[in-house]
Amino acid sequence: MPSTKTARGSASNNKNKKAVPKHAPQKQKGHMLPALLCVAAVVVAIFIFTAVYANNYSKIYPNTYILDTNVSDMSEADLNQYLSETYTSDKVKDASILLNCDGTDLLLNVSSLNVQYDNQATADKVITSGKDSNFILNTVAFLTRFFKPAVYEPVISYDTNVLADAFNKVTSEHETEPVGHTFIIGENKVTVIGPVNGLKADRQAAIKEAEKQIKTMLFSSIDLVVKSTEPDPLNFDVFYNWLTSDAENSYYEKTDGKITVHPSKARVEVDRKVVKNALEELKTSETNTIDIDAIITQPETTSQHLSDILYSNQLSTYSTNFGGSSAARANNVKLAASRINGTELMPDEEFSYDKTILSRTSKNGYMAAPVYVGNKVESGMGGGICQPSSTLYVAALYANLEILERHNHSLKVSYLPPGLDATIAEGVLDLRFKNSSAYPIKINASADNGVLTFTIMGYNPNNVKVEINRSSKNDVYYVTRVVYENGTEIKREAMTSSKYGVPEKKENEN
Repeated sequence: MPSTKTARGSASNNKNKKAVPKHAPQKQKGHMLPALLCVAAVVVAIFIFTAVYANNYSKIYPNTYILDTNVSDMSEADLNQYLSETYTSDKVKDASILLNCDGTDLLLNVSSLNVQYDNQATADKVITSGKDSNFILNTVAFLTRFFKPAVYEPVISYDTNVLADAFNKVTSEHETEPVGHTFIIGENKVTVIGPVNGLKADRQAAIKEAEKQIKTMLFSSIDLVVKSTEPDPLNFDVFYNWLTSDAENSYYEKTDGKITVHPSKARVEVDRKVVKNALEELKTSETNTIDIDAIITQPETTSQHLSDILYSNQLSTYSTNFGGSSAARANNVKLAASRINGTELMPDEEFSYDKTILSRTSKNGYMAAPVYVGNKVESGMGGGICQPSSTLYVAALYANLEILERHNHSLKVSYLPPGLDATIAEGVLDLRFKNSSAYPIKINASADNGVLTFTIMGYNPNNVKVEINRSSKNDVYYVTRVVYENGTEIKREAMTSSKYGVPEKKENEN
């Protein structure tokens, strides 16, 4: 019996296996493979054909635009002609843009912007658009262009400073700078004033709109929208560390030729939590102000003191007359004086007359006038500029400044006693002196109504006064400077001596 069941079971299994064709799947795959290979071959062939076509495509790629103009299939010559005819500065020279900011209007002439259309740069961008040295990337870019257009704008340039100035003019009445936390350190407390928002126009949006109008050559108005602008947030850790750091003395510093007072700083002793809590309370203060009690240690030199004494004393003043000068000579005297006027010198800083008044050329405003050449008087560019140098030399003597270089003229001058003149020759002879005082000095100059005056301002805590003594022997002139401090002589100094020639006689003189 068992063997019979086994036999029947085997027969049944064999019968079931015959119901499913054993090799049917293999026959189906065999039919599909050639079809797939054929499709793949077609795709590869199409891609190769497209790639070859794209990489040898000499015109502009399809679906390429300059703004809303389709420039596809143009040759380089066609494109250049289109650009030169379409984008020229002449087309916008009579246009204008109306700027507006909260009711304030300003009409800006486009011609003032000096607009230039760089058609060559625009053409280069369009012609090379999508084209790459890589064979595959070239092909992909070419195919992509059929689904996504490439839009380019004209390349432009213009005077950004003119546009910025116009924006500033139209927004000036409506803008305010945001102000962060302000701190006033008193004798026993710190007063904190909370931040204040400012009002600023959105210049970036306005610039973008201006450039759009230039590129499209469609001009209208531009609104500069004023928005509330918050100041930078306070970094508490940085502020607290600064507040409680050591006291710092004030000092003078010079930037772009101007001397200013660097602020001093007191040391504040106060608990960190006290300051933090006070700043939190400040947020709800009706007056936007809060006081913090603290122990204050003031520096030895405060900014208030240095501000009070800066140029507070007249160290010297000296004048000469140039009323009889020709118009050209008077021009040179006034011009040289104007270039010296307002000069500020830090302690130990040197002054060069030759460098300060610039090269004596017509471009710099100088004219031809009589000058000393040896023992003769001739016409030369910048004649008369030695009168300001001589007048300034005497003022520097009386201000007790250290004279580094001084030369007398070859002949005596009419506007000063012998020994007090100071000639210069560009690049050769100079008047140089140093601010030998302990404080900054300022040189003021004026040349009005035929009178040339130099006044030197500074600080004179020790009541220094100067006396100038002159003498001569054997046609040599001597100058001695005597310095007094609080009425007591502290220095007697011999300055450079002077010897002059005799003017040559003119041919018709006996």
